[in-house]
Amino acid sequence: MKKLLAVLPPAAFVLAIYFVYRSGLIGQLSDYDELVATMRASGVRGPLICMAVQYAQVVIFFIPGEITQIAAGYVFGSWAGFLYSWIGIILGSASAYVFSRLVGRPVIQKIIGKKRLEKIDNALDTGKGRKALFLMFLLPGMPKDALSFGVGLTDFRIAEFIVLSGLGRAPALLFSTLIGSQIQERDYASIAITVVIAGLVIGAACLYEKRRGSP
Repeated sequence: MKKLLAVLPPAAFVLAIYFVYRSGLIGQLSDYDELVATMRASGVRGPLICMAVQYAQVVIFFIPGEITQIAAGYVFGSWAGFLYSWIGIILGSASAYVFSRLVGRPVIQKIIGKKRLEKIDNALDTGKGRKALFLMFLLPGMPKDALSFGVGLTDFRIAEFIVLSGLGRAPALLFSTLIGSQIQERDYASIAITVVIAGLVIGAACLYEKRRGSP
């Protein structure tokens, strides 16, 4: 039974990637118009397609997530788009974490790169590891998807990781789906306000991080 449980997560990981590849979604992940058309044409399967897209975007971490998140907001609205995207992202993050746990450091180092993995190690190897992990998912510019693979090699428990990463990702994800919803409604005044607020928040976060890192 234990051997079966050990095999299931990586098998599910590989099957999910295969499904996304066969469905043609990988080629659409960076194409906003195609993503919107696919999710709209899928009917009741649209939410599942949205979750699959967000899942794939996490595990294929070099694909920018903003495109897929804005598309989700455009098709489903800000809150439903946020929920579907958040579920897909959390499932993808958990899969990356479990995959790393099972295959070990040498494989993950080849996937995300030695330097990037060392940066993750250094950031989390402190007495404030939980706070550091939350901030890495919260602050803009951090390699959040690659980070999910790196955390799987640490002492963080999966429940702890899911809570901290889920909360940390939520604000930026909500901004993206909100903008997507406003684009669909052609509410350009609200888009401008949202972009300004997002810019101010990002600026404040970057300033905080710079001051925090200064001696």
